[in-house]
Amino acid sequence: MVAPTERRLNPPGAIRMTLSLSIDLPTLMIAGSFVSAVSGIFLVFAWLQTDHARGMLWWAAADLVLAAAVPLMASPGAQPGDPAVVVAINLLNVSPALIWASARAVNRRRVDIALVGAGALVWLIAFAMPSFREEPRYQVALNLLIVAAFLFAATYEFWRGRIEKLTSRWPLIVLLFLHAGFSTAGAIAAATGSLAPSSLAVLYGWFGFVHLETLAFVVGTSIFTVAMARERNEVQHKIAANTDALTSVATRRAFYDRGESLIATSTSQQSPLAIILFDLDGFKSINDTFGHGHGDEVLRLFGSAALKTLRSSDLIGRVGGEEFGALLPGASVGAAYVAAERIRTAFAEACSHYGTGAIRATVSAGIAEAQNGSTLDTLVQAADLALYRAKLQGRNRVEVAERTESGKDDADATLKVA
Repeated sequence: MVAPTERRLNPPGAIRMTLSLSIDLPTLMIAGSFVSAVSGIFLVFAWLQTDHARGMLWWAAADLVLAAAVPLMASPGAQPGDPAVVVAINLLNVSPALIWASARAVNRRRVDIALVGAGALVWLIAFAMPSFREEPRYQVALNLLIVAAFLFAATYEFWRGRIEKLTSRWPLIVLLFLHAGFSTAGAIAAATGSLAPSSLAVLYGWFGFVHLETLAFVVGTSIFTVAMARERNEVQHKIAANTDALTSVATRRAFYDRGESLIATSTSQQSPLAIILFDLDGFKSINDTFGHGHGDEVLRLFGSAALKTLRSSDLIGRVGGEEFGALLPGASVGAAYVAAERIRTAFAEACSHYGTGAIRATVSAGIAEAQNGSTLDTLVQAADLALYRAKLQGRNRVEVAERTESGKDDADATLKVA
């Protein structure tokens, strides 16, 4: 038996196509330079449209410096030690330092310009040594080590500012940490001689992989840098809308909105909660005697005294012209009384030293404690009764409202002086 002849089935008219895709290193480097330049320009335009976003401008500078460095490194015939390569490496040392400066600016911390150039200075000092100048692998290793150091520092800066609840901060932290880790691995590979430029496809060697990863890093961080700046602006606008511009305490609307939530939480957890109502004594006479400018300053002094005395978990708002309310979750009547007395004393002391002459400004306060079934309105009513009694008994004092056994406010109940 004769074995059948093996045949390849090629339908008539079929086109055989072989697709081979290989990205060489110089092409990737030029592409990375272009993407970095576009990202830098994008960040500059985004900065122009965003208020108080200096961090974005620092990061734009980092991308633009990176964009300038890569073509010098990838220029035809470039050899280690050439002036163009030395300049390129030092630009690569400065770029991550600018990212660190961006992180500092985002956290509203001072940027030391000398530290921004410290990495480049260290590399140049090392390059002045003949043994270092003759070993390109050590030059690349030190460069990547400097890059990693600044990126880890930037990661820490963003992490330390985590108290500001910005969701887009966390992707930046992850990207920075990963890029710093890859740079560290690259430094080790360079020092051991396994990181070397190659004309092969980029995924065949560490050198190409570092450039590919940098490309993804530049794109990702540009997106999240803009997202974080806009998110911060939205948060700041929300805070501004909920904050009284004169006294820096909550607006009436914000006080009532958050107050109901605090009371509901206190009720569900069966924890104590107290309210204090403050009213500045004879405020109209202060405006009439000293003018509205001095009256505004008196309101500011009260807001400052209250904010310095109360805890961060407490809520204080301006509920009327010269009337303020404070909710103290977890506080008993006794604790609320102590806080009210401290505010009353601090406010009087601040007014006595105001400007070139003293203003005798005082404040009265009424306190009530939440009971089962209490709402913000019933608490305000109870505290208002105590405040009214404080006014009747001479002002500049604190009164506490008693509760009936049923837990309801009794307008006829006796109010005792705390």
